[in-house]
Amino acid sequence: MKEHAKAYLKEFASSQPNWLKALIYGTIETNGDISTDKKNEIFSSLKNDTPLTINEPNINSVNSDNEIRLISLEHINGVNALKQNQTIKFHNDVTILYGLNGAGKSSYFKVLNEIVGGNQKKNILSNIYLDTPQSIDVEISFQEKTEQIQSINWNGSNRSLDLLNKCKVFDSSYLNGLLETRKADSTLIQPLGLNLFSYLVILIDEFKQKLNDDANKKRFEKPILELQYFRDEIKKSFENHEVTEKIKTQIMELSIFTTENSQKLKTTKKELEDLKQINIQDKIKLKNNDKIDVDSIKTNLETLHKELSTLYIDTKKELELFIKNKEASNLAKKQFEILSTIPNSDNSEWKDFIKTAEKYHQKVDDGDKVCIYCRQPLQDENAIALVKAYGEFLKDESEQKLTNSTKQINDLKVKVEATSTNIVIKDNIQKILEEHKMESTEKTLFETIIAINTELSLGKVKILEKLDEQNLDLDINLSDITNISAKLNSISSDIQEDINKLSEDNAKKVIEIDKLEKTLKELQENESISNQQVSIKKWFEIDLEEKNLRDKISKVNTTSITALSKKAHDSLLTENLKKVFKEELSFLGYQNLDVKIETAKGEKGISSTKLILSKKNDVKTILSEGEQKAVALALFITEAKIQKSKNPIIMDDPVNSLDHKIAGKFAQRLLNLDNQIILFNHNRLFLDAFETSKANHICKNFDGGCNSNGKHIRIYQINNEGLNAKGVLSNYKLNKARVHIKEANSLLNKSPFDNELKVASLLRKTVECVIDEVVFNNQLPTKYSNKNSRIAWSELKNLKNDSAIIDTLEAIHGRVSGGEMHNGTENEENPIEIDEFNTMISNIENILGTSQ
Repeated sequence: MKEHAKAYLKEFASSQPNWLKALIYGTIETNGDISTDKKNEIFSSLKNDTPLTINEPNINSVNSDNEIRLISLEHINGVNALKQNQTIKFHNDVTILYGLNGAGKSSYFKVLNEIVGGNQKKNILSNIYLDTPQSIDVEISFQEKTEQIQSINWNGSNRSLDLLNKCKVFDSSYLNGLLETRKADSTLIQPLGLNLFSYLVILIDEFKQKLNDDANKKRFEKPILELQYFRDEIKKSFENHEVTEKIKTQIMELSIFTTENSQKLKTTKKELEDLKQINIQDKIKLKNNDKIDVDSIKTNLETLHKELSTLYIDTKKELELFIKNKEASNLAKKQFEILSTIPNSDNSEWKDFIKTAEKYHQKVDDGDKVCIYCRQPLQDENAIALVKAYGEFLKDESEQKLTNSTKQINDLKVKVEATSTNIVIKDNIQKILEEHKMESTEKTLFETIIAINTELSLGKVKILEKLDEQNLDLDINLSDITNISAKLNSISSDIQEDINKLSEDNAKKVIEIDKLEKTLKELQENESISNQQVSIKKWFEIDLEEKNLRDKISKVNTTSITALSKKAHDSLLTENLKKVFKEELSFLGYQNLDVKIETAKGEKGISSTKLILSKKNDVKTILSEGEQKAVALALFITEAKIQKSKNPIIMDDPVNSLDHKIAGKFAQRLLNLDNQIILFNHNRLFLDAFETSKANHICKNFDGGCNSNGKHIRIYQINNEGLNAKGVLSNYKLNKARVHIKEANSLLNKSPFDNELKVASLLRKTVECVIDEVVFNNQLPTKYSNKNSRIAWSELKNLKNDSAIIDTLEAIHGRVSGGEMHNGTENEENPIEIDEFNTMISNIENILGTSQ
């Protein structure tokens, strides 16, 4: 069962392409902090298919059956400026390597980190102050439970050695990507390396975006081609940046433009220009207009002739009928002589009068003895006869017929007046008509039509005159227009023949133009491609590069990583992890931080399950730097506990940003673990927390046994004794003034004396120890102490604030610390001789003596 995200990623990487494999391995080795140069190298491999050197990470095997213990680490030579032949002997319980910044402590940590495969790969350099750098030579010894001690020589070429990779390492890189502020009142936590999934997804998306940007840049790098003369298929291919091999073949076939084709292009252009200048279509249009006008004249003439002929016949007929009806009406009137006594009885008003009276009489029906007009009784026979005569007159049909005939004549007049005799002949048609003569008269057709039109107009006038006069004396002889119509038909037919011929010519012209235009396009395309063949070739080259990039883009996705992330989250983020994490936070004094596992909407590279941390109080502030560090330490211990690993834990300056109280609690937490603890530290207060542990003790003897109770704590003091002598190891418990004096005397007694630097360094440490042991009487201010406010009142009385002592110590310390780069002596012009060293020792011993 996998117990860390790195295990999931390593397994996944084995089946991935090289660039992704390198990216995943790099993420594992750097704990999600790949250098810019390495990312650029991997991206270059993805983009350009350049080879990559891929070293498979040997990740921590926390669930391995056998536990290990580190025995020793010996630096033979080659690492930075570490002094040669320095050996760290690790205790099974706790080993602390204590030293100030620049003492060489970090170099030892880097070596150990690389050997056991820590969270993040560390670069180890050789000594830059040496003319010829030495190769790395380190020996690590370890033991698997009851097995024999094993030793491995390490030269820095690989990391995470088998078996040794069971160790769990904490350093500043452990916090990389671990915490993410979700909002003002909560923080997302991704333990067990789960943050590496989102880190990878972001990187992959960045790579994809960079590929896309590069592909777009490639597109802009393509030469601008003149596509005007390219056929649509080729033109669209270039415009859409989708030129197929088929199109490329066509283009290559057109890349050569011969001299013959060049001449043909000129000829074709000239022929096309000349042909287009011939405007047959306008001629056809004019001819069509002529035909329409001729046909219109013929139609108008025939219609007018027919209408007037009909009107002439109708006029004669109506006039004959009117005269007949009028005579019949006059005859009827004679039959009613009595009516002649009435004045003006022959007009229409009188007739209307008696008609109206008759209608009234029929409605009243009061006999013949009453006058229908005045409604008075009729007095004599004459009046009665007159009224009867009215009735008889009205019953006579002759009067009605005359009335109808009059109406017909009036209607006919309106019709005749509405008949237009105006035949319009345009100038161009007049010319055509004048070109044709009538065989019978030798007159032109135009003259003949004008004569006929005049004749028809006069005929209209005559008809109107006779209708007004109601005179039957009407005699109109309209000429026959059959020959004129035939002539106009013949002219129309001739024009149509011209139109047909012109249409045929135009069709041939269109076909010829199409043919020439097609030839011209082909030649222009040929010429254009030939002139641009260098640019086109360059376009194809860049297009291929762009297509390769876009093909890579299509294959770069984060789907699999996201799915793997969900699987890892579901497996690793458990309620037990939350429970243990809360316990560890509480132990460190952060009970106000609330931990919960929350189901939330999934994102790319992040599962839908999240570990959320929020404050119970003051929720409007995010985690401080110290709180973040405490969370990281709590998570580190939580991971170790849920993984049930008792293998060594290696930590590098874990309590930065923590106050001394929290640091003290963390020291207690480490001492409560069953793991072998190896701690690199420069924090004096953190070290104080181990020294003041009641149940445990600091071992003085690094080589022999120790019968003290509790955890054994072995502390190395790491010192810097010069440019080429960093990382000098000594027993911290033996960091006493008299111990350093004893060692200095031993070196001074050797002949020849050649250890000026060493003796100067020892005396400098001696002075610093005297300040602690004599001046401060081994006391620390309580605000900088983890001694739980245990104030040694009696010891405070023995502080030595003597100006003479301090002046002596200052002079010695300044002398042995002088010179370039603090190398322990003045420069070669002012070296420290043996006698001066002995005097310094004597003065220090006198100070130590007065304190006893």
